[in-house]
Amino acid sequence: MSDAELAFAVVENSPLAIAVLDLAGLKVLAANQNFKALALQVVLEGQSILNCLHEDDHQRMKDLVGPASGLSDKQARLELRLAPHPDGPWRWMLASATILPESSEGEPGRALVYFTDIDAQKRRELLESERAQRWDYALVSSGLGVWDHNYRTQEFFYSQTWRTLRGYDPASPVPFSRTQEWLQLVHPEDRDHVAHAIERQKVGDPDYMNFEYRERHADGHWIWIECRGDAVEYFPDRRPARIIGTDQDITERKNAEALLAHTRQRLEMALATSKIGIFEHVRNSSIVYADPRISEIYGFDDRPESFEIRRALDLIHPDDLKRIMTISENLIVNREPMTAEFRVYRENDGALRHVRHLIRLYNSGTDDEKVIGINWDVTEEVRLRQDLVTAKQLAEARNFELDRAKSDIEHAALHDYLTSLPNRRFLEDELERRVGVAAKTGTKVALMQFDVDDFKAVNSTYGHAAGDRVLRHTARVLVDMSKHNDFVSRVGGDEFAMIVSYEDETGKLEQMARRLQLELAKPLSFDDVRFRISASIGLATQENEGESDAASLLRESDLALKSAKAKGQGQIVVYSPDIRATHTTDRMPSDRLMQAIDQDDFVPFYQPQYEAGTLELHGIETLARWRHADGSFGEPASFIPLAQSLNLMNMIDASILSQALEDHSHWRETGLNPPRLSLNLSPHRLSDPALITSLQKMDLSAGTLTFELLESIFLDEQDDVSAYNLRQIRRLGINIDVDDFGTGYTSIIGLLKVAPNGLKIARELVAPLPHSHEQRAIVKSIIEIGKTLNIKIIAEGVETRQHARILTDLGCDVLQGYWLARPLPAQAMESLLRRKTVEASA
Repeated sequence: MSDAELAFAVVENSPLAIAVLDLAGLKVLAANQNFKALALQVVLEGQSILNCLHEDDHQRMKDLVGPASGLSDKQARLELRLAPHPDGPWRWMLASATILPESSEGEPGRALVYFTDIDAQKRRELLESERAQRWDYALVSSGLGVWDHNYRTQEFFYSQTWRTLRGYDPASPVPFSRTQEWLQLVHPEDRDHVAHAIERQKVGDPDYMNFEYRERHADGHWIWIECRGDAVEYFPDRRPARIIGTDQDITERKNAEALLAHTRQRLEMALATSKIGIFEHVRNSSIVYADPRISEIYGFDDRPESFEIRRALDLIHPDDLKRIMTISENLIVNREPMTAEFRVYRENDGALRHVRHLIRLYNSGTDDEKVIGINWDVTEEVRLRQDLVTAKQLAEARNFELDRAKSDIEHAALHDYLTSLPNRRFLEDELERRVGVAAKTGTKVALMQFDVDDFKAVNSTYGHAAGDRVLRHTARVLVDMSKHNDFVSRVGGDEFAMIVSYEDETGKLEQMARRLQLELAKPLSFDDVRFRISASIGLATQENEGESDAASLLRESDLALKSAKAKGQGQIVVYSPDIRATHTTDRMPSDRLMQAIDQDDFVPFYQPQYEAGTLELHGIETLARWRHADGSFGEPASFIPLAQSLNLMNMIDASILSQALEDHSHWRETGLNPPRLSLNLSPHRLSDPALITSLQKMDLSAGTLTFELLESIFLDEQDDVSAYNLRQIRRLGINIDVDDFGTGYTSIIGLLKVAPNGLKIARELVAPLPHSHEQRAIVKSIIEIGKTLNIKIIAEGVETRQHARILTDLGCDVLQGYWLARPLPAQAMESLLRRKTVEASA
C-alpha cells in the first residue's frame, strides 16, 4: 500500500470528522465519511463549508482558515456550531485547522480541518454559565453582598455589591487586611457581639450564622447589616473550613422598626394615659378580643384577652342596651363609623360608669369582616357636665346680683370711699378727655389742686374721726361751690382737685379760689369743739407756653401747690415758668451728683503713710475726689453729706474701691511693689448684705487691702449684717483699722471684741500736740493701749516736723499728713512709687 493510500485510509477511518478546504473560497475539496455524515445533504464536495455552519460562526471560520486568517503552517482551533441542515439542530464542534503543504503544480492553498464533537460538554458549560449569570443578576438586583471565607486556603472574597453597600470602590481592595482591623469599623456597642459570633461561626455553631450589626459606611455614617452565612466545606474535625454568606443593608428596615417601636410606644402611652380600651370582634363569631383597659372599664378582674360578647352586653344599662344594638345594626347597613354613649354596671363592684363607644367596620380582604372599636370611661366628664349645668343655673340665678355688684365695683374703682368723690384715676381720665374736647371747641381747661393745711395736727389733736369730718366738709364745699360742669375729685390723703372750664381771663379763676378758701375757713364743730381749717391752692391753666396736655396740667398744678405750701398756710399760687425754674434749681445738686456717679466722675486720690522711725513708705490711704467738668476736684465735704442723704455712698465707695484695686494691680504688674491700700468704708456699705459677694468677685490677694471704719459707728453696737460682714472681711485677708479714734465713745470691751489691726488717732487730737501737755498725755495713753493690745498706731494730721518728732517720741508706729505728702492722683502716686523703687535698688 502506497503512502497516499495509507494516509487516505487513516483519514477515512478516523473517528473525527475531517475535511480538506480550499483556503481561497472555503470550498470542501475532500471529506471523510464522518464529516459527510454530519454535513449530509448540506455540503457536497466543491461547495462552501459555510453552508453547514451557524450564521454567527461564518466570520469565525473565515478568521480560522480564510485568506485573511494568517494561518500558515501553524495549527489553530475554535468552537463552532455545525448542523446537517440550515434549521439545525446545531451541534457544538471543536474545529482544529492545519495548513497543508503547497503542491508543486501550484494548486491553491489547502487546509485540513478536524471536527471533534463537544456538543454535550459545551451545552453543559453554557447551562452552567447561564445559571451563574442568572445568579449574579439575582444577587445584584437583590442588593446582597456575597462574601466567601476559605479558612483552609486563607482566601477571603468580597463581591462588588458587598463593597458598594459599604461605600467602597468596587475596583479597589477592601480597607482592612485582618478581622481585627475590620472589627474597628463595627459600631462599639455591637463589636463584642460580632467578634463572638465570628468565633462561634468558626466552630460551626448554627445559632451564630445569622446576625445583625451596625458598621461604619465609607462616608462616616452607620448602616445596619444583616449577615447570613453557612458552612460549605469542613475540616476533618467537622469545623467549617469554608463559609459563604451574604450581607444586606437593612438600615431602612431598622429605622422603620425603630420608628414603629417609637410610634407604638407613644401610642401605648397615649392609650394608657387616656385609659382608652381597644377591642375587635369578628362579625360571624361571638368572641371579642380586647386589651387590658377594656377589662378595667368593664370591671373584669380576670383580665381576659378574649371573652364572649354577651359578657359585656349583660353589663349595659337596660335603658341603653336597645339603643346600642340599633347603632351596631346601622353600622352594618351604613358602613360608616358610629359613636354612642351608654352606661354600664361594672362586673366586679357594680359601680355605674358612663362609657363612650366608637366602632367601625374593617375588611382585611378575607370573608370575615371585623368590628373594631374603642371604649373609654367618661364618668367624670358626665359628672362635670352635670356640674356645669348646675353651675350655669346658679350663675343665671345670680346674674342680677352680679350686675348690681359690677356697677358697685366700677364705682368703687373710680371713687373715694370716704367722700364718694372721683379718685385720682378718674381725674386723670376725665382731665385727658376734657383737654381733648377743649382743643376741638376752642375752650380752655384749668386745674386747681387743694391741700388742707396742717391736716396732721387735726388728726393728732382731735383724732382721725375729726380728720374724716374735715375731709368730708372739704369735699362738700368744693362740690357746692363748683359750677354744673366742673369736676371735683379727691386725689389722695388731704389733697383735692377741681377741673374748671374757662374762656378768657384767669383772674376769675383766682377769685373762685379765694371764695373757696373763705368757705372752707368757716368754723367746724366736732364733739362740741369748734375749729377752723385753711387750704393751700395751686392753679394751672392753658395760658402757659409749651405743652398744655393733661399730664402737663397735673404736673404744673402740683408744682404750684408745692410753691403755695412753701409760702405758708392759706396761699394761692398760679403756675408760671419761674416756678419750674426754681424747682429745677433746687434739684440741681442732686441731679449733678447722680450724673457724676453715672459718668464715673468720682476718682481715687492716694496719700502715702510712712513708718515713724525710718520714714519708709508703709501704706497708701485711698480718698474719693469729685472731678468737675473744669478739671478741678471737689473735696469729700462737698459731696459726702448729700450722698449720704440720698443713700448713694455705697455706689461711690464701690466705684473708688474698684478703681483703686485696678491701679494697685497695674503698679504691681509693672514691678513697683506698692504697699497695702486702705479705704474708708461707710456705715451703709458695712451693713450692705451684698458687700461680701462683691468682694469675693474681686479675687483679692491677702495683704492688699485695709478697711478704715469710723470708731463711733460700729464698735459697741453692731447689727447682725455688720457683724457678719466684719467676720467675712477678715476671712478674705482684709485688715480692719479704726478711723478717727478718740472722737467716739468706744469701750475697751468693744475694742477687744473687734480686735482691729490698727488705731488711727484723729487729727483733732494730733493738731494741739506742740503746745498742749494734756493732749500729749491723751495721745500717749492711746498709744499705750494699742501697744498693750498689739494694735498698730497710726497718726493722721501730721502737718509739721514737730508733729512728727513728738509722735515718734511717744511711740507712734505710722505717720500721715501734709508735712509728709499730700493726696496724689494715680499718675503722681505711680511716679512716687517708681522713685522709691529706684532709691531702694541704688
